[in-house]
Amino acid sequence: MQARSGKIISDSSKGFKVGINAQAQSLHEDRPSQGFYHRYRVLGSVYLRKPLYHWGSLNAASRVSELSERNAKIQFASLQRSYESKTRSDFLDLVILRYEEDLARTSYALAQKNELDLMRRRELGLVSDLTVYESTLARLKQAIKLSDIRRKANYQGRVFHLETGYPKGLTFAKTPQFTDFCEKHVFSGSPPILVSRLSSPELENLRNEIEKENNQIKIADAELKPKLDLIGGLYQDQVDLANSNESLNRNNLLIGIEAKWDIWDSSLSKGKKEAARSRKRMNELSLRRNSKSLRLLVEDLHNQISSLSGKIEVNRQLVKVADNRYEKSVLEFKQNRITPTLHFQARLTLDESKLDLAKTVSHYLKVRDLYDERTNFNKN
Repeated sequence: MQARSGKIISDSSKGFKVGINAQAQSLHEDRPSQGFYHRYRVLGSVYLRKPLYHWGSLNAASRVSELSERNAKIQFASLQRSYESKTRSDFLDLVILRYEEDLARTSYALAQKNELDLMRRRELGLVSDLTVYESTLARLKQAIKLSDIRRKANYQGRVFHLETGYPKGLTFAKTPQFTDFCEKHVFSGSPPILVSRLSSPELENLRNEIEKENNQIKIADAELKPKLDLIGGLYQDQVDLANSNESLNRNNLLIGIEAKWDIWDSSLSKGKKEAARSRKRMNELSLRRNSKSLRLLVEDLHNQISSLSGKIEVNRQLVKVADNRYEKSVLEFKQNRITPTLHFQARLTLDESKLDLAKTVSHYLKVRDLYDERTNFNKN
């Protein structure tokens, strides 16, 4: 709104300006040889002014305001996109925490089950007290881990609610659905080809600033050049009649062209021009530097997407291996061929491999979102 107001102000300098003036006067005159004279009079006037030729400075000023308005819109759109991207990223982090909580809860239930099973075996004389103590220790450690994860997830949920206004009781996909997504969804390893002319809110703002300074130079050049304005007016005045103390009211119509030429301004316009040129050079340097940085960033994101898609496949294989190992440990534990510690360690390894896969998928989605944002700016 502020930038739009600036555009309206600049455009108004090119249009007509019309004004009305009214005067009510009590006139007291001491005329020679006529004595003291007093009368009342009311005069009015209407005036008009329209710029005719100002060497393009008025159009340049209007263009400066238009570019400022465009920069404001770009900044607003950029903030909106950044907020959307941050919301998606925070939501993915919250999903990972909830998923980690589900895994920890399942492992804790398994630790409880193992402890009860070993207690029954001890009563039958099949295991020693040391074995039961190991299972109790594993259960307590898992309880502490679960409590810590639950605290983090609840805190992040409240933060997400505060930032977005989403309901506090935000529901998530069930664990099997999320697991299937991570293990079966096809993630593209071939992102779009890089566009020839990358852009971003920062680069567009710099390009607009360079154009603004070009217009500021044009404005400064016009400072000491002659300018033409169309003027017009309708006004009233009074003149004394010859050989009489009476006055005559006159209605006057004036139409003409006014020329104004500032000859010297103590180098004010020269200073403005040099300042605009200096800012333009600085913006041009920033534009080149930021363009190179953006291209490097996009190329890095492109490489990360390819790398993460391959990493997802490797993590999927690790999940399969860890799952087979855990299933094998279940059978061996039932046959009392491995200790509860090794059995529970197999379960923790499976949880860690699933969690690593979920985190890799989340990382991939974040990087792909950032890549799309950087390469699709000109389409928004």
